[in-house]
Amino acid sequence: MSLEPALSEPKPFRILIDEAMTLTRRYFRPIYPSVAIPVSLISVVLSIVQSYWMKGFLQTGGRPDFSMLLSGCAGFIAAILAAVIVNTLANTAMVAACVDAVDGKGVDMGRSWKFVLRAAVLGTLVMVWIAVAIGLVLLIIPGLYLMLVLSLTAVVMASESRFGYGALSRSAELVRYNPQRRFLANPKTKVAALFGIAYLLSLVVSLLVQLPFTIVSNILVARKVAGGMPVDPAALTKSLLWFQVPSTFLGSLASMAVALYTSFGLALLYFDIRRRKEGIDLEAAIARLAGKPETAIPGPVPAQ
Repeated sequence: MSLEPALSEPKPFRILIDEAMTLTRRYFRPIYPSVAIPVSLISVVLSIVQSYWMKGFLQTGGRPDFSMLLSGCAGFIAAILAAVIVNTLANTAMVAACVDAVDGKGVDMGRSWKFVLRAAVLGTLVMVWIAVAIGLVLLIIPGLYLMLVLSLTAVVMASESRFGYGALSRSAELVRYNPQRRFLANPKTKVAALFGIAYLLSLVVSLLVQLPFTIVSNILVARKVAGGMPVDPAALTKSLLWFQVPSTFLGSLASMAVALYTSFGLALLYFDIRRRKEGIDLEAAIARLAGKPETAIPGPVPAQ
């Protein structure tokens, strides 16, 4: 029994990202609002807390208000923690919805959010945070590698209901699956390229959204300085908050749109790797049951 060459061949990266864009457009409305709005709101809260915390440094006369600084520090740290938690949960819910869409189950964001709030899912996410944090402390490179090999953990949880160490090891197993030892076909290469594209897209989109607010706020500051008006740093920070809030909100909305595209890319990559790996594993199992030697993994079909 021979395996079809098409089954063993990975989906080209160009096709994968094109399909991710198609699915993003198709499922944008049912998925995007329920994850983008909470993340954008918590980003605004973080921006406001940061602004008020900075006022402790910028009181009139150049003398920091240390009581305000210390009290604001606790609030700022709490806001950062809340933003990280909300962002992680929203992105995991988005991945779960993307997996359902690719798997043909239909999108139900209520179901996706309930899935994310399960204790097993939360515990697994904490394990990923700890593993990546330890890796980043160890000269950064191990942390970046762990980010790659654990990138499919949320997809594995949503598709296979594996949690804890089982989900982490399954993600690493799939991302390292490269039997033909080809660089461009390597899932790690594809994940890194997908993250790179998402990062650049997020920068460009956020810049386009936030640029008008940045220009207007800089013009106002320049007019005050050019007019010889005394500039109170604390008052200036407070006035710029009116530009910072909408800029942060819209920038976060733009970043979440890119995150949706990335989530579909990860889901498509997962199903492509699993399809090939499970097909080859099934052929090997049948060969063992039949008492035949296992066939080698077929390479690319040679040109005629």
